[in-house]
Amino acid sequence: MYMFPVEFSRVVPASGNLAVCGQQFWLGTHRAGLTLTLRADTGTVELLAAGARIKKVPSRLTIQHLRQLIAGGGTRIQPAPGPARPGADGAVEVERTVNASDLVSLGGRQYPVGSPFAGRRLTVRLDGAVLHLSDGSTLLRTLPNPLTGDEAARLRDARPGQPPNRCGCSGGSAAAAGSPSPGSASASGIGHAGATVTVEEADGIFRITCAGQVIAEVARTTTQTIARFKVRKPQR
Repeated sequence: MYMFPVEFSRVVPASGNLAVCGQQFWLGTHRAGLTLTLRADTGTVELLAAGARIKKVPSRLTIQHLRQLIAGGGTRIQPAPGPARPGADGAVEVERTVNASDLVSLGGRQYPVGSPFAGRRLTVRLDGAVLHLSDGSTLLRTLPNPLTGDEAARLRDARPGQPPNRCGCSGGSAAAAGSPSPGSASASGIGHAGATVTVEEADGIFRITCAGQVIAEVARTTTQTIARFKVRKPQR
């Protein structure tokens, strides 16, 4: 038997351990006295403070428990929408924290994004063959996208992607304007060492492709004339 989720409010007790119909939620003594909004069904319970989710856990509540909550002042609500589908351009965005090993979790797997971002909360934009990293206002790095479109659409907390921000970058391949400099270099990754890549400028960015696949996009950070040069093949 299906039943719409129920929304209700509870105040966190002094112990920091909130109990609802026999199910307990540890919130910490620092949240004692805080009024929370709970959205519960027989699958999950979501706890929010001022509209921001602080916890979402499996539910131990039964349909009878939900009826009791409604009788006690709770309100039936519409079910939460399913996973976000890609935006009009097929892109998907998620927020992720880079761990101490410079990895982000996407779809249950860990992917390296670079040690300079360890510990930072970043926006990950998955767009076709490219993964963009940004801090919400500045494009920081682009990498090959390890996920398919369907996998990206099923990511936890995914949302339709917004147009990428190209106002800056960090870390960076074999493209340069004028003489090579840190400001004009971009990183295509050690996995492509020794390979022949194509670098083209378009819309203020350098697009790097290898065997017809985009492996990186980096914002141009100089107005100097573009010069062609060769990347040395790694010595044995």
